[in-house]
Amino acid sequence: MDCPGNSHLKIVRLNTQLSIMTIPDELIIEILSRLPAKSIAICRSVSKEWESLLRTPAFTDSFLAISSAQPRILLTFKCSGKWHYCSTLQPQHLDKELSVVEADYHMRLIGGSGPESCLSVQGFTCLIDRSVIMGKNERVPVICNPCTGQHLTLPKVKANNSDLRTFFGYDPINKLFKVLCMTVTNYRKQVNSKEHQVLTIGKGRLCWRKIKCLFLHYPERNRDGICINGILYYEARSDKTCLIASFDVRSEEFRLINMPEGAKLTYISALVNFKGKLCVVVYSGSHDELWVLDDTRKEKWSKHIFVSPNTDFEGVKSTWATDTGEIAWVISSWKNPFYVFIYNLDSKRVRRVEINGIEDNVLKGIDCYVSHLSVTNYVENVMIL
Repeated sequence: MDCPGNSHLKIVRLNTQLSIMTIPDELIIEILSRLPAKSIAICRSVSKEWESLLRTPAFTDSFLAISSAQPRILLTFKCSGKWHYCSTLQPQHLDKELSVVEADYHMRLIGGSGPESCLSVQGFTCLIDRSVIMGKNERVPVICNPCTGQHLTLPKVKANNSDLRTFFGYDPINKLFKVLCMTVTNYRKQVNSKEHQVLTIGKGRLCWRKIKCLFLHYPERNRDGICINGILYYEARSDKTCLIASFDVRSEEFRLINMPEGAKLTYISALVNFKGKLCVVVYSGSHDELWVLDDTRKEKWSKHIFVSPNTDFEGVKSTWATDTGEIAWVISSWKNPFYVFIYNLDSKRVRRVEINGIEDNVLKGIDCYVSHLSVTNYVENVMIL
C-alpha cells in the first residue's frame, strides 16, 4: 500500500506536468531564453516536448538575441596539451579604471602537436589544430560551442599542398556556418592560392567541395579573418601588394577591397567588427590608426587616430572592438593577474579588466606553460549542430 505522503507527491508531480503542458510555447520560449546557458541543458531534460522545443530556431534565435545584449569575453588557450575555453561578462562600467570579473569555465579538448588558430563566429569557434592521423600530421578543423560543450570534428582537408589557410564564416540569411580553406602554393617565386574549398555545416553530409576564385591572391599567414554580416574579410597579398579580400559566405564569391592612400597595411594588427563595419587596426608607433569601411560598395573609408598611453603594441596578442565601439586588446604572454585593456575613443582613456578564476579553476595552481592564447568578444549560443 502506498503511504499518503507518496500519493501526495505523485499528485503534485502530475499537476505540475499538466500545468507545464498548458503553457503556450511562445511563453515558454520567452521565459527560458532569459536563463543562463548552462540551465538550458537542464531544461531540455524536463520532457521530450521541452527538448524538442528548445532545439527549434524560434528558441535559439530568441536566446541569441538576449545573449547579444550581454556581450562576453572569450578566452581560449592551450595548456599541457589541452585546449581550454573560458568566458566572462564584459563590464559595462565605462567610468571605472579597473573592473574585476570572474571567469566561467566551459570546456576542454585534447590538442594536437601544433595549432594554427581559433576563430570565433556567432557563439561558435573553429579550432584549427594539427593531429596525428594514420601516422601523419594532418590539419583537422574542430567546431566547438563553448557554452554547450558540443564539439564537431570536420573531415580532413584533402589538398595537394600542406600550406593551408582556413577561415570560419556564418550566413545569417540561411543560418549556416561555413569553413573556407585555401591551398597556398609557391611556384617559381609566385605565391598564390590555388585550391579553394568550402564545407557547409548544418546542411546534409559534411564534405569539402571545390569552388572557384576569379583573381590571383593568397591570404597572409597567421592572420585571423573576421565575419561581419555574412561577409568574411581577411588580409591578403596579390603580386606582393597588401590588400583586404572578402568572401560572401552565402554566394561564395570572392572580392578585393581597395584601401585608401596612406593606409600602412604592412602594420595591420587586426581586422575587427567596429559597430557592424569592417575596421582595420594599424599600430604604427607614435600614433595608432583605425580605418573604418563606411561604405562597402563605394569603398569609402574613414580614418580615426588613437593614442594609448603606456602600451607596447609590439606585445599585443589579440585585438577586437566592443559593441560600444571601444578597442580592446591583451598582451601576448600569460600573466597572473590577467588583464584586458579597453580604450575609449571619445574619452581617450584606457581601462583595465582583471579576469580571475582561471588559475584556481583551470590551472589549479599547477605551474603550466600557457600557449597559443586567443581572446575576443563572444556571445552565447545554445544552438545544437
